[in-house]
Amino acid sequence: MNAYQNFLDFFSANNRERLDGLSEIHFAAMTRAERAKAFDYLLTMVQAGGSRESVNGLFIADAARAAPVVRQLLEARQLREDAEVAAAWNLHRVRQDPSLIPVFIRLMSSSDKYNRANAAFYVPAHDFTQALGAALEGMIRTETETLPLVNATNKYLECYGITRESVSKEEFSRFYRGLRSDAAADKEAIFKELENPFE
Repeated sequence: MNAYQNFLDFFSANNRERLDGLSEIHFAAMTRAERAKAFDYLLTMVQAGGSRESVNGLFIADAARAAPVVRQLLEARQLREDAEVAAAWNLHRVRQDPSLIPVFIRLMSSSDKYNRANAAFYVPAHDFTQALGAALEGMIRTETETLPLVNATNKYLECYGITRESVSKEEFSRFYRGLRSDAAADKEAIFKELENPFE
């Protein structure tokens, strides 16, 4: 069985491999012609609205070909929300582009909790803007679902250079628990501390 057929079989699978998604492994053994064929197969899916899986696969198959067509579909709002998150993330990886941040911000208020969670998780912290900070703060203040709230909290802290690797366990825990507190005053105190570190 050739590598392209293995690729096609992936889409009818219902096993752990399918849950893990497409990866370079699915394309590595393909000839150049097979890889181009796989790209076209995925492109048809993406042009119909796509999914996180199909957009990611398109960039694995050929990032240079994928970038302009995916950007066009993203700007025309022709992708489903989960595909929009994947599109913005992949496009940002190809070329660091701060103009993609508003896409993540918009999806942080999606009606779908997984899209909100993914938008907060994948937005690049190093392109921090006032609007991004406000969007993450809004999620931390109002989000009721656990995964989006966890991702928004972690990303907000990362935007200020606070990660499990950059500060002590105790310090990270203090910031994290403050932002996850049920008491609004605790959250606001952490926001103020991070925004005005020398007050």
